[in-house]
Amino acid sequence: MRIGQLAGFAGTTTRTVRHYHRLGLLNEPRRRSNGYREYTLTDAVRLMRIRWLATSGVPLGSVAAILSDERSSEDERDVAADLRALIAGIEKEQNILARKKMQLTAMLAEVDRGNPISALPAGLATALSDAIDGAPSVEVGSALRLDRDLVEVLSMSGSAPEFLLTGYEATMIDDLRRERYLKLLAQWSQLEGCSPDSVESEIDALAARLLEFFDQQQMGIIEPSDGADEEGGGVAGTLALDELIPDPAQREVILRVQRELFTRSSNPEDI
Repeated sequence: MRIGQLAGFAGTTTRTVRHYHRLGLLNEPRRRSNGYREYTLTDAVRLMRIRWLATSGVPLGSVAAILSDERSSEDERDVAADLRALIAGIEKEQNILARKKMQLTAMLAEVDRGNPISALPAGLATALSDAIDGAPSVEVGSALRLDRDLVEVLSMSGSAPEFLLTGYEATMIDDLRRERYLKLLAQWSQLEGCSPDSVESEIDALAARLLEFFDQQQMGIIEPSDGADEEGGGVAGTLALDELIPDPAQREVILRVQRELFTRSSNPEDI
């Protein structure tokens, strides 16, 4: 059979057949007296096997070893290792695709409900939106938006433990706890623009109230990022605290809460 017939038989193209010749995967037959190359059934079977392996995901560089009739025990081990690596790669890709499908399905569900798309759990996103809409002041609303952004960044980066998200959602959906938290945010908002030295007592009092409100069991221990000092600890190792909270007085409140919680985690017998 001619090269066109061979390619058609295998469901491929003459260009692909010639490519396999160049790679040494398929022997190129000698030309007959009429100048044409004549392929045999053996060539067709070889080509079909190459195509079957390639469409199964085997790289062309591994095809020759798999089809070889003279493989040593070491060759056999290499082929098995290659196949295991291919299977592992496919399983990893399947996991990635499954996670993407789950995330996209959740996004679609929120769009169908008329809700904005968010990386936060649906219940927490809704509770925060409701709290922002019902904020008692513009300042508290802004503080809540910052809260939402920070928690969403933690969620997207995978740095938010489940108990933090569930604890925060519980605060937002409980009328009494939400009211207490909004009062703390109002006090925190009032510090904006003030020199830390001029509001030293307010900073200290607010840090104590926050520690009382978010105890260790509810919100976990806030620790500086690996390789970062206390002042520069960031979210998911990307943003420093002074970038997240640019106001010095407000940042000092968070630093004091952070220091105290870190001290408690280091000395649990003192709690």
